[in-house]
Amino acid sequence: MTHHDHGSGTDHFDEASKTWDDDPAKLERARTTAALLRKRLPLTGSERVLEIGGGTGQLSLNLADAVGSVTVSDVSPGMVQAAAVNIRAAGLADRFTAIQLDLARESAPGAPFDGAWSQLTWHHVSDAEQLLRRTREALVPGGWLAVVELDTDAAGDFHAHHAEFTGHHGFDRDTFAGQMRTAGFRDVTVEDAGSVERELEARGRQLFTMFLAIGYAAGQS
Repeated sequence: MTHHDHGSGTDHFDEASKTWDDDPAKLERARTTAALLRKRLPLTGSERVLEIGGGTGQLSLNLADAVGSVTVSDVSPGMVQAAAVNIRAAGLADRFTAIQLDLARESAPGAPFDGAWSQLTWHHVSDAEQLLRRTREALVPGGWLAVVELDTDAAGDFHAHHAEFTGHHGFDRDTFAGQMRTAGFRDVTVEDAGSVERELEARGRQLFTMFLAIGYAAGQS
């Protein structure tokens, strides 16, 4: 499987996966996003969910009691391995699975899903619109997609430490919502989703705001 199209390369994430969950800020972000999704998504407790770019699985683990099952997918083998360990440790191996998947290029096993969620994944993908289309195709008609992403970071500060980064420096909210509609999502809403703090060499601590975009898959044509 090729990874050349991914803005940060999987090697960085394979390495980062070993210490990812040691960062309290990342765990707190997963909890905060999970609380927001609980409020905003029409969860019934029976949903089959696909997490896109799920990393170590923390977001989905925080929502385990609210849905039926989750397939945590990531392009990084290291992240998938870490997620599998976390899933077993949480006693969720009967309902949760971690798989290596590049949804922009491969079909998701187990599709169609009732919903999909993703946090800070889309900006790593060079063709954001293609991934939106592919996600819609992996959902049942009426299935939801919830994306938490960075607002436009014009200076590129968020990824200043990744010399090889070729993804998106955040997104304009209206543009992203429009891309979701074009990809076949309706009833798209966008709202604030908190912020991420980064320590920048040049300027010290800086806050980067995030948004939550939710849309519902139109019937498959």
